[in-house]
Amino acid sequence: MDTRQLQAFIAIYESGGISRAAEQARTAPSVLSHHLANLQAQFSHPLFVRHPRGLLPTEYGKRLYLHATQIVQAMDRAHEDLENMAGNIRGHVAIGMAYTALTSVGRQLMRIVLQQHPGITLVLTETLSGSTINQMMDAQVDLALAYNPAQDSRIHATALLEEHMLCIGKKEIIGDTTEPITVKALLDLPFVLLRRGTLGRSVMDDPNLQKQFERRARLQADNVQAVNLFVLEGHGCVMGSQSYLRDELARGEVSCRPIIKPVMRRTLFLCEHRDKPASRAVERVRSLVLQLVADEVRSGAWECEQVLFDPCPASRTECRAGRPA
Repeated sequence: MDTRQLQAFIAIYESGGISRAAEQARTAPSVLSHHLANLQAQFSHPLFVRHPRGLLPTEYGKRLYLHATQIVQAMDRAHEDLENMAGNIRGHVAIGMAYTALTSVGRQLMRIVLQQHPGITLVLTETLSGSTINQMMDAQVDLALAYNPAQDSRIHATALLEEHMLCIGKKEIIGDTTEPITVKALLDLPFVLLRRGTLGRSVMDDPNLQKQFERRARLQADNVQAVNLFVLEGHGCVMGSQSYLRDELARGEVSCRPIIKPVMRRTLFLCEHRDKPASRAVERVRSLVLQLVADEVRSGAWECEQVLFDPCPASRTECRAGRPA
């Protein structure tokens, strides 16, 4: 198989038919048919079956699509990387960010990339910890800032910082006090539960406690905006770090209390593909993200219990985001 065959296959797969794929690719249908026929001849099982709505992929076609997209993307990245050796950094970089990370460093990252790296196309996506590995394996993201991601041998995860989890909500819900609240007392409050592993590690490591939270939650959601609405409308509270809803906390719209017995913590990780070479564009964005996180912690804007990485090792040539050392 060659690149043209794989590109034709991907176009047909995504459009659902040869004519539609040819129209989108601005080429003749006969060209795509030729490439598809040559590709199909290499396999003993059909990749598509005909249907009144067009061509439907078989299980073999679906499997090949996973490989084909990664192969074509890898070739595109290789081409971009070699082109970048001779000039300005160019290319697409997709980064998934947990909500707290997105609100803490997303704005600065966009500004720096837009102003200083016009050749980089940045794709920002909000990610929940439980979906991080799938997003990376499906080649949806090149990098991810995620809390307590599942361990996977295909992913290299660097611990960045550890945060103490708080009970956050309106004073009429959590009480007009900043004194710590026990998990037992928290379970008696109306609270919203973020699913897919976005709670603190201590809860997730205790399956019995996790079941209690799931059983007692007034609302469960995968959408962070739904969680925010639940809390800001005064329906209940949420478990988050000091950086979660930090603007609302600063304005006094909500209050917070540390959670104890047990203390709940979560760790932010930078996740990367272990075996996929990073392009210069990905390397640059990675460097910016690490420095922006360090700057936020150093300034006190991102409160955490401890920093778990060296934001500016001696070997790094850039010690401030966007500025030479």
